Amino acid sequence: MRILIAAALLCVPMAAQAPPPANDWTIVPGLRVGPITAGAVREDLSRFFPKEAVEDDEIELDEGMLQAATLIYKNDPSRSLAISWNGKGPQAHPRQVFVCHGLRRGACRWQTSGGIQIGTHLAQLEAMNGGPFTISGFGFNYGGNVLSWDGGKLAKLDCPGRLVLTLDGEHSGPARYAAPMTAEEVHAVRGDRAISSSTPAMRKLNPAVVGILFQFAGPDGKKCE
Repeated sequence: MRILIAAALLCVPMAAQAPPPANDWTIVPGLRVGPITAGAVREDLSRFFPKEAVEDDEIELDEGMLQAATLIYKNDPSRSLAISWNGKGPQAHPRQVFVCHGLRRGACRWQTSGGIQIGTHLAQLEAMNGGPFTISGFGFNYGGNVLSWDGGKLAKLDCPGRLVLTLDGEHSGPARYAAPMTAEEVHAVRGDRAISSSTPAMRKLNPAVVGILFQFAGPDGKKCE
């Protein structure tokens, strides 16, 4: 019996030093961003990623509002994450993660388990969803955010938690789209209002994903069907 107890005690330090989960650059909606899950704490990040890649800082939200965050790969937007927490102190857990923070164009290493990434176009999202969805009009705060998947297959992105996708059209200049758009067509995709992805002008523009925000489910989150 003493031998068994001694052997069990010897196993404890080995289990405590188990290697951290590998980062596979995959976002699993409702579950994780790479190795980051809802149960992670700040100390875990230095095990998940190189210590020199983890830095506490602030990120700018709308209209100059700053928010405390932990940044991963801050100087490389193609890999960067910005994590905000549900409280203060070492036992706080992640509330949301901005994926490829600071990147608006170009390649992002992160993608969802279903293949959505920065650069995925509206037409591709409609195909994945099995139909049109609703986004907010461009040119205003939260413009281009997907508001609802309208009961389509991608509704699973919003439960548990939520994966917020932001779309935008390719620009050739300030408030000018690269796609040839009439004034009426530009008006049809802009404004502080909900717009269906099936709107002819929206499909002509075929905007792409330019932002991904992963939100963990809160204690009062909606029940998934």
